[in-house]
Amino acid sequence: MRSERLRRGWSQTRLSGLTGIVATDLGAIERGTKYPFAGWRRRIAAAFKLRETELFAEVPGDEPRPR
Repeated sequence: MRSERLRRGWSQTRLSGLTGIVATDLGAIERGTKYPFAGWRRRIAAAFKLRETELFAEVPGDEPRPR
């Protein structure tokens, strides 16, 4: 996601405006410290006009951690 955003020259603020997801959450997703839930993945992919699978690869065991 980060590489696609940078390739397009977009800031996290711009992506936030396109998705309705706050920039701090987008940054956390890019760093891998926040899980990109299904609704967010759909909105981010739609902003890039890409399929979710082009931005997010499923990794076994990559589920949100219990708090």
